[in-house]
Amino acid sequence: MSEVNNRLIKTDYILPSRSNWNAELSLSDSVDIFMDMAMEHAELLGLGITGFSPKHLFWVAAKTRIHFNRHIRMAENVSFLTWPQAPGRIKGDRQYAILNGEELLAYGKTEWVVISTDDKSIQKLDGIYPDDFLFCEDPGDSTEYERLRDFKDGEYFGEYKVRCVDIDYGLHMNNVAYVRAIEGLYTSKEWDEEDFSDFQIDYKKSCYEGDTLIFTRRIENGITYLRGALSDGTTIVLCKLSR
Repeated sequence: MSEVNNRLIKTDYILPSRSNWNAELSLSDSVDIFMDMAMEHAELLGLGITGFSPKHLFWVAAKTRIHFNRHIRMAENVSFLTWPQAPGRIKGDRQYAILNGEELLAYGKTEWVVISTDDKSIQKLDGIYPDDFLFCEDPGDSTEYERLRDFKDGEYFGEYKVRCVDIDYGLHMNNVAYVRAIEGLYTSKEWDEEDFSDFQIDYKKSCYEGDTLIFTRRIENGITYLRGALSDGTTIVLCKLSR
């Protein structure tokens, strides 16, 4: 298999449907594009829903980080790239990048695991990729994921009720929907004032249609940490936002 097939590259304009009130690509839409490209590339490799469904397997995002070097404008013509890295025993990273020509606008990665749709058990990744697959040598985002510490002493920051539009075919809240929910905790003025450029989200447990996420916040040394939990105290998601 050629190295060209080891990564997916698409070029497109930043459309109005992907843009926020500042006519810029939003954080959640960036993650949305990355997830869509991950699925498309997986399909081309026989590792998407078409290839995995008969095997009762399902990709699940464990964590995602993304860094913006600058705001990406509506109508800007950019290239989106994604490629997987050689996985470990049960976890594997997929890299992403957004470029305008040679300028790197944003980059990030997602840690993925494969679970059984029968019993939700995590599966080993040995042999998950085709035998002749040549992993791309580009290291991409080499920044280590931060180990986000759970906390229960933050200030109340808001709530979000999970709706039918938030769940995916796994019947749990989709990983991009969490990012949209977090963006929606802020007003447009507050989001502009924060001007976050670095983001990490850890998915700890699943939540489902009808659940209510209660968000609390801690700010330490100018860095914002968010915790989304159920009313019984179960931590669902942890997030870090910084400039």
